Amino acid sequence: MKVVVTIAALHSTLGGPARTVPALCRAIARENVEVELITISEGNEALQDRSFEEFKLTRIATRTGRYAPWSWHRHFKDTLAGSTAGQNVVLYDAGLWLPQNHYVARFARTRGLPLVISPRGMLSRKAFEVSKWKKRLAWSAYQKSDLRIARALHVTSEAEAEDCRRRGLNQPIAVVPNGIDVPPAGDRKRSKDDLRSALFLSRLHPIKGLNDLVQAWARTRPEGWRVVVAGPDEAGHRKEVEALVNTVGLREQFDFVGLVDDEKKWKLYSEADLFVLPSYSESFGQAIGEALAAGVPVITTHATPWREIDSNRCGWWIETGVDSLAKALSAATGSSDAELQQMGRRGRELVRTQYSWQSSAGKIVSMMRWLIGEADKPPWLV
Repeated sequence: MKVVVTIAALHSTLGGPARTVPALCRAIARENVEVELITISEGNEALQDRSFEEFKLTRIATRTGRYAPWSWHRHFKDTLAGSTAGQNVVLYDAGLWLPQNHYVARFARTRGLPLVISPRGMLSRKAFEVSKWKKRLAWSAYQKSDLRIARALHVTSEAEAEDCRRRGLNQPIAVVPNGIDVPPAGDRKRSKDDLRSALFLSRLHPIKGLNDLVQAWARTRPEGWRVVVAGPDEAGHRKEVEALVNTVGLREQFDFVGLVDDEKKWKLYSEADLFVLPSYSESFGQAIGEALAAGVPVITTHATPWREIDSNRCGWWIETGVDSLAKALSAATGSSDAELQQMGRRGRELVRTQYSWQSSAGKIVSMMRWLIGEADKPPWLV
């Protein structure tokens, strides 16, 4: 069997899928499956993960961008044709809405190839509210019919599976979470000014709830704490957040560090005493899992699929909004170092035992073998 994976881009500003899709490719390759990852390359983009030795990476160069296919679509289609020319090939496409996603769906239908689509959280109610009118038009014009071409869907949580059913998609769904790398255990590293640190690490986008964090922090104003905000700015949201920080008088407590590479990311986790992601929509929330893997207790919302944070007592899983976030921040920042560290150890154990990449890849491969007639239908497909 060969798996051909497609994603619009691996640019470092694009968040979770730019890291998790290559990681999934690597794990599938370790299941003795041939894997090729095809992506659009915009100029001198910085890749989140440069280790691609275990599978083939094909980058389609463009003079414009992934939203403007006229400079790359012919090369993209020719590459797809060559990569899928053999027997027992499965296509796996990550994401929605973009020209690349549309071309993959049409190619699969024309060639009669089994297609798996992974929406990556883009079917949630909150996600639909971003560029709402454009998405409504795209949904009617092509996106709904493209999704129906897929013989199966891959989602990373039960909530995302419900989003798919809510949109009228009836094909089998594989609910398989992302894997999470667990770094070597180490002692927490307190910052040089001895302040305790709450880390926000994600795209700076309104859907991530960063304004809620500023307002909740303004209510609690915990002594001896600071907030580190890391991640790429999207559509100028950082400027809006920084203006709010200044308005509520928190300039000295908020540190905006921008986009970080993998090395810096894990350093930030090692220095954090608390991780906060008050998001309004997450299909999985890779940064949440990474924080837990690094031994950091987490505050996040019911809009993420991390109910286990409550059941494993490794943080706070709360309603969205400022009120519930302020209450959780008061509890977290009022906890002792020993209490936070104990929560962190429980979170690390949760990830270590339940979120390995090979476990996730094994399920994806078993589903794909069923799609090409090499195995029985997995009983866990919904």
